[in-house]
Amino acid sequence: MKYTVEVAHLVNGDVVSVRRLSLKRERHGALRGVVLVTAAYVAAMAGVFVIARALGRGVYAPEFFALWGAAGTAASITAYLRVSRRLRRYRLGSSLDADAFAPVEVDLVRRAGDRFDLTVVPGMHGYIDSGRSPIALEALIEGKPHTLSLDGGARAEVQVGDATFAVRSQPEEAPARPEIPRGFWRLFSRTAVFGAELALVASLFAVIPRAVTIDERAAHLRGPRMTTPWEAEKWLRIEAQSQAASLYQCFDPLPVSCQHPGYVGVGVSLTRDGEMRGNWIARSTYGNECPVDQCIRDVVSTWEFDPLPEPMRVVLPVQVLRTEKPLPKVAEAERAGPSAPTGSVP
Repeated sequence: MKYTVEVAHLVNGDVVSVRRLSLKRERHGALRGVVLVTAAYVAAMAGVFVIARALGRGVYAPEFFALWGAAGTAASITAYLRVSRRLRRYRLGSSLDADAFAPVEVDLVRRAGDRFDLTVVPGMHGYIDSGRSPIALEALIEGKPHTLSLDGGARAEVQVGDATFAVRSQPEEAPARPEIPRGFWRLFSRTAVFGAELALVASLFAVIPRAVTIDERAAHLRGPRMTTPWEAEKWLRIEAQSQAASLYQCFDPLPVSCQHPGYVGVGVSLTRDGEMRGNWIARSTYGNECPVDQCIRDVVSTWEFDPLPEPMRVVLPVQVLRTEKPLPKVAEAERAGPSAPTGSVP
C-alpha cells in the first residue's frame, strides 16, 4: 500500500483537526505502544529487584524472568493489536476515543486489507470523486449504510450536521510519522497494569533469601544450629577460646612474673548478626601488677562471632595460654636469673 488517506475535520469552514491513515503509520504507532509497554515492564522488574535487595532478599532468576517475560509478552501483543486496530480507522461518534463528534457511531474511513473504505450512513450528504464525474452520496445510501472503496487520487466530502469531513487519497509522504489518536493510552494501559499486577503477585513466590559467597556458606555450615540462648552461649565460649591465642601480644611487654596461664572473664554485647557493640573485663586472675585489662579489651574488639538467635549480653570465661611464639629475650633473661660462678678461686 503506497498511498495514504487524509481526513480533515471542518466546522463552519474552520479546520479542527487533520489525521492521516496508512499502513506504515499504523505499524509505527503499534510498535510505539509495544516499546512503551516493554519499558514499563523492565522498570517494574528493576523496581521489584531493588526492593528485594533493600530488604535483604533476592529473586530466583529463572522463575522471576519467566513470569515477567510471559506477562510482558502478553501485554505487548495486546498493545500491538489494539493500537493497530485503532490506527487503521477514522471513528465518528460521541465516545471519548472518537476522532470527531457526530450523532452517528461509524468508522468513516477504515483500512480493509490493501485498500481503504469509506462508509456512509443515512443522515450524511456530500459527494465522492474517484476520477469520473462526482457522485452524490444520497444516491448511494438509499436508506442503509454503504461502503465505497477509496482508490488512489479519490476525493470525498461528507457532511454530518454542522461538521464537514474532507477525505482524499494521495501518495504517502516520507517519513510517515505516526499520529497518536485520542484514547491511545487507554487502548492497552488497563491490560498492561493488570498483567503487571499478576506478575508482581507471582514474584512473591520467586523471592529467596539473600545469596551468600562460598566462604560465607562454609562458615555457616561449620557452626552449629543455635535455637536457644543457652546453645548460643556455649558456642560463643568455644569461639572465644579459639581466638584466645591472639592475647599473647598483651603479655609480651610485661615482666616474666606475668608470663603465666590464667583466666579472664570477658563481657561482650553482641547483635543478632554477631557484630560486637561493646566489651568489658568482668573478672581476671591477673592483678594490678599485670595491667592487661585495656589491652585485652582492644584485642577482644577484633574477635568475630557467628550470627545468634537473638541479641546477647554475656560474660565468656577465657583461659589465657602462651602460644608457641617464643618469649622476648628480655623475658628469657629475667626468667633464667643470675647464673652462679663456676671454677676454683686461686
